[in-house]
Amino acid sequence: MYNFILQIVIMLSLGIMVYLIGRGTPRVKNAEISLSDDIHARLDKLIAKIPFEKMDIFLSVNLEKFLRKVKLSLIKWDNLLTKHLEKLKHANESPIMKKEERPHIFASSETIENQENKGSSAVKFDDIQNKEENNE
Repeated sequence: MYNFILQIVIMLSLGIMVYLIGRGTPRVKNAEISLSDDIHARLDKLIAKIPFEKMDIFLSVNLEKFLRKVKLSLIKWDNLLTKHLEKLKHANESPIMKKEERPHIFASSETIENQENKGSSAVKFDDIQNKEENNE
């Protein structure tokens, strides 16, 4: 019972404090507003003079031009690098070296043996198709 009475007293005192703070706060605001009305009015007038629409158009046009120039330079760099890579590719190739033939994944063991007997280690797809046509 004593706990209940204690809780009621605490809640009542908390309510009274909130009420007193609520009554005192508007008086402080009114005093500040009367002093700073002049500053806010001047700031609003100053902001109203700034031509935001013209600035927006100017920035949009210049941003578009800049992005187009960046795009053009990137394309030029891409072409330059592609040409350089092609030169490196041709410089690294020699007529002595042949392209390696890769073995076919689905080749049968007979086809692989036939290719080894011929002297080639790789199985070509055409050979597998010919073998299958002969079997049919």
